[in-house]
Amino acid sequence: MKRTEKEEMVGMLADIFGSSQVGFLADYRGLTVADVTELRRRLHESETGMRVLKNRIAKIAIKGTPFEPLAEHLTEPRAFIYGQEPVQPAKALSNYQRENAKLEILQGLLVTKTGITLLDPNQIRSLGNLPSRDELIAQLMSVLNGPLVGLVSAMNDIPGKFLRTLVAVGAQQGEG
Repeated sequence: MKRTEKEEMVGMLADIFGSSQVGFLADYRGLTVADVTELRRRLHESETGMRVLKNRIAKIAIKGTPFEPLAEHLTEPRAFIYGQEPVQPAKALSNYQRENAKLEILQGLLVTKTGITLLDPNQIRSLGNLPSRDELIAQLMSVLNGPLVGLVSAMNDIPGKFLRTLVAVGAQQGEG
């Protein structure tokens, strides 16, 4: 690689490290090209990116970013999975790992307004088991709509009960 290419790569990785809200390091050794392509496809569907890191370049690019604590894990071939929303990348990564045990999730980092949180592989899998933001909103809307649906059905039932009472009273008077 020429020096200019390395500088461009450092700049690109620094942008990724500086703008991402969540990132995971994974060991992808043992995966075939088809496996990596499938992983990238799934990550792309969840609006998540993946970069295979050149450790020396990544160590330069990661300095001064929120992801700097991950630098100590840049020792062997690593993939960096990154995104803006934490659940979708973790879900895609965890689901893929269940199907292909050759992928090893090593470490993660979550950037929030209050600081950074390092995540171990178990925490990443737990994060992947959470419902997505859209699923949580749908659940909330369902909970909020429940009482309203009950009220509307009760209000609709009042005229029906009144009508059935009138029919029953009319039937009684017709008999007597």
